[in-house]
Amino acid sequence: MTRNEARICIGLVVAASCFAIAACDGGPSEAEFVAACMKEGEKGANKALRREMGVKGDAFCKCAATEARSSLSADAQRAMMLDMQGKSQEARAISAKMSDADQMAFMKGGMAVFEKCVGGLK
Repeated sequence: MTRNEARICIGLVVAASCFAIAACDGGPSEAEFVAACMKEGEKGANKALRREMGVKGDAFCKCAATEARSSLSADAQRAMMLDMQGKSQEARAISAKMSDADQMAFMKGGMAVFEKCVGGLK
């Protein structure tokens, strides 16, 4: 391997590492979010509500993951996912550290995600 090839390889490894670190700090993955949403949707009241509204869990959860990623901060996404997993104390700890503006966006964003995904699936 030549010196230039080695530099290129090192540069690619550094770039890939930076990308991976940035992706990790971007909130939960879509798969994690969807899994938490699907699990929450199997609980009694949530299951009945989805059935009554004619909402398909998989489609709703994928929509919610996409909307959450585009409209909520990484911390808000994490808090929402933890809450869906029944880890409300951890979710509150994250939201307590958010600024007032981020907390307000989190509350409004959660409602907007629900409305958009339920409304878009009817």
